[in-house]
Amino acid sequence: MNPAPESILAFRNGSIGNTLVAVPALRALRRRYPQARLTVVVDPVGDELLAHCPWIDARIVYDRRGRDRGLAAWLRLVGRLRAVHPTHAVLFKRFFRNGLLARLSGARVRAGFATNGRAPFLNLTIPYEEGANITRLNLCLAARLGASPEDAAPEFWLSAEDRAAADRWLAAHDLAGRRIVVAHYGGLSTSPTFLGPGAFATLVRAAAGPDRRVALLGAGAAEAAWAAEVAGACPGARHAAGLSLRGAAALMARAELFLGFNSGPAHLAAAVGTSAHILFKPGPGAEREVAKWLPATPAAHALVPPDDAGPDATLAWCAAVGASIATAPIASRSA
Repeated sequence: MNPAPESILAFRNGSIGNTLVAVPALRALRRRYPQARLTVVVDPVGDELLAHCPWIDARIVYDRRGRDRGLAAWLRLVGRLRAVHPTHAVLFKRFFRNGLLARLSGARVRAGFATNGRAPFLNLTIPYEEGANITRLNLCLAARLGASPEDAAPEFWLSAEDRAAADRWLAAHDLAGRRIVVAHYGGLSTSPTFLGPGAFATLVRAAAGPDRRVALLGAGAAEAAWAAEVAGACPGARHAAGLSLRGAAALMARAELFLGFNSGPAHLAAAVGTSAHILFKPGPGAEREVAKWLPATPAAHALVPPDDAGPDATLAWCAAVGASIATAPIASRSA
């Protein structure tokens, strides 16, 4: 029987969605071991996302594409990990280098996922189930350390500065006090092009109806171009360029609806409690992807377009689904 953790080192460096789906497991560990120090290894995006997380004591940024490139920087990182004197390490991502870092950190107990029965450098494992909901899978890993796996609700923490940034943007674009739909055409993990920008604009326009205004998220050249195309088909739409990641989250918290693809912004929308309608790529793997990635909250709704439909049928589906969203009641929540 392993002793209770005194210092837990959690590895959660990855994308927006992957970071957010680990939050319930971090929360479970904090509740189970309130006296243990909980340090999370993050990338720069994760550092921004977890800046106000109440469940952790510290963050260590591992910027492997930037300042932590090269052997000397990597060795300095190992020194920072060892300085927190971890008794336990928990890995929410199956990276070989994270397993090695956990071993070099000095943690006696190193928990993580085994793939095909293999888990280099780890001594406490559970199988990685490809079709399982990723949030609940992370909770099962936390349960291997004694935490409760029951509470899978997503969570995000907005500061007064985040809310003020969103309010300034709304005021500058004549949207203050308006009913808002936030839409996002893009995503890194899955290309959004299974539903073209024109069809997506039809969906957004129908969901907004006559009373809501549209704010479009989109970072980078490709997403900015897509946002411009969608905006051109949605009268009065505004592109929320220039907002930080946290400012965009605060904008979503001000909105009644979010429409987008299975990507980081969709997870942020669900985490702040906004009714999030999330598009998944149609085809044989759609059901498994929905089961794996749909946030564990009633605020999240999966949308799967018809597979192999022609343009007219796809547009009809977008218009019908958008109209259904427009007339659905919006659950009350605190913004």
